[in-house]
Amino acid sequence: MMETFTSIDNLNYQQQKQDGTPADETEGIDAMFYDHIKTQLDSLKKDPADESIARILAYSRSL
Repeated sequence: MMETFTSIDNLNYQQQKQDGTPADETEGIDAMFYDHIKTQLDSLKKDPADESIARILAYSRSL
């Protein structure tokens, strides 16, 4: 039986790691986006459109 593996080039790995967006920035962007659409999401929760209700019911009947 033959064992194989792929080595990681340390230079490329470090560069890719640094090129990514830091998690803190991503969380901040996500929070800003949620705050931006929060009122719209709340209105959907309180008063869903008839079409949304019809789609949910149709899906539940198809199961």
